[in-house]
Amino acid sequence: MAEPEHGAPSDNTTLSDVLTGYADAGFTSTFAAQDGSVVRCDTCGSELDPSRIHMRSLRRLEGASDPDDMMAVVAMECSVCGASGTMVLGYGPTASDADSDVLRALQDRRQDGDLPGDAPPSETPRS
Repeated sequence: MAEPEHGAPSDNTTLSDVLTGYADAGFTSTFAAQDGSVVRCDTCGSELDPSRIHMRSLRRLEGASDPDDMMAVVAMECSVCGASGTMVLGYGPTASDADSDVLRALQDRRQDGDLPGDAPPSETPRS
């Protein structure tokens, strides 16, 4: 079996690996989905409308041993305090209502090009 290319995502990439990759790129704050389709910025405490959030990147993960263990890590910025950070959301049949509602409401605005749209920089091949 061939080894994955350095920096390329693999089935055994962990949540910790993804969060570390985003943190190394400056996304050090955290955000959390709340009931009522609201995102809370843990830096300033603001409650944000997910449809107005600047989503910079989204990395999906599925557990290698349990495909139902589905998560999405969103790299984003707070429109109030400017903090850059990540939010971990469950998706699929076992996701919480809050996570599902927020994930559905997020607007895909990943086309600015300075961050990979579907992975932290640590998972992309270096040029």
